[in-house]
Amino acid sequence: MSEITILAFASFREKFGEKNTVTISNGATILSVLHSFAESVPAARDELFDGDSLRGHVILMYNRERIDADDAKEIAVSDGDEIVLYPPVSGG
Repeated sequence: MSEITILAFASFREKFGEKNTVTISNGATILSVLHSFAESVPAARDELFDGDSLRGHVILMYNRERIDADDAKEIAVSDGDEIVLYPPVSGG
């Protein structure tokens, strides 16, 4: 089993809380971690997903590196990893 930390910022922090932990089986991907997170934090389901797909506007960082939402289904997580979630950024 792996324990993954999920940090949320800006409006996501207000909806999900600043820090959450998800325990998941070894070999899981970022996408499967986020699905598990959405099951335990209902507000995350609508904010992060469109059906089973991660919304393209969600900004993801994995172990301090920005990744594309499309890569979330490919990258396997390890115990102690960190996923950071940012809502879409707007303004000018």
